[in-house]
Amino acid sequence: MTCKKGGFVCIRHDEVRDLTASMLREVCHGRLHRANPSASRWGTPAVQDSQYRPEARVDICARGFWTRGQRTFLNIRIFDPMAASHRELSLEAVHHRNELEKIRAYGDRILQVDHGTFTPLVFTTSGGMAPKARSFYSRLADLMSVKKHQPRSSVAAWMRCRLSFSLLRSALLCLRGTRYSTPSNTDRGDIDCEATLVESGIRVDRLGIE
Repeated sequence: MTCKKGGFVCIRHDEVRDLTASMLREVCHGRLHRANPSASRWGTPAVQDSQYRPEARVDICARGFWTRGQRTFLNIRIFDPMAASHRELSLEAVHHRNELEKIRAYGDRILQVDHGTFTPLVFTTSGGMAPKARSFYSRLADLMSVKKHQPRSSVAAWMRCRLSFSLLRSALLCLRGTRYSTPSNTDRGDIDCEATLVESGIRVDRLGIE
């Protein structure tokens, strides 16, 4: 669940990001952004501070979510609660630590430079939410309920189901996906084939090659 090979950790993050952006698009005005420079239809909102970490990117930006006319910046983190670094802490403490790390990295600059609000969306790989994420999706359920003219309880249940299945799919991918290393390119011109065969103990007569 924490292995970086195969890109599964990024896939897990990106699926929740895309799902959240698609739901926000239904209720917020202005342009939504995802931190995916390769996607031609989306921009990447940079944190406007050149003093440090000028390359910092948030995952989503939407206007009018918490306050009318004000931009809200969102950054998503999904962590494995069973990781070795979390074993000595309670789940509530780990949620709080992850939220604080995101706020320290983005909060002051977004408030002072971009004049917006910042909300960290912290999940566990098993589907749990940190307090600020719960507040965010509760507000999103309220807005979608009004927009769709549907009961809030139904909208909240649908939203929770979508998020849970998204995390479940990505968790299964992380557990069952194939890990691989990028093959290194070897200069075949410098290889002594005969010496290599002798050193490795390979018998030519058993290779079936003439």
